[in-house]
Amino acid sequence: TVDLDTQSYFAVADNRDLDYEERLRQYRVLADRQLDVDHYLEFCERHLAHVDEACVEWVESDEFDRMLISTVISTYPEHEREMFLGHFRGLLGLWAHDQHVAASA
Repeated sequence: TVDLDTQSYFAVADNRDLDYEERLRQYRVLADRQLDVDHYLEFCERHLAHVDEACVEWVESDEFDRMLISTVISTYPEHEREMFLGHFRGLLGLWAHDQHVAASA
């Protein structure tokens, strides 16, 4: 739902006793309440905990590499394809490596 209670946000903005950091904290409280953040985080933990690992597996798969090759071929001129393929493989490989390191820490 859309939060139509903008008066709460204006009250924070108009409160001269709050410094910038405290205003941000107050806005966060309002937003968390509106968006039901605790419920969302619980949902993510219960139903989406496997997504990070599945994403790494996908990025490291042959199927993903074929898709990457196809995307580079369809997007870049022939003389740039090897450069961009190497660039994207490097970035994605580093990202996947970082995910493995973070998961084992």
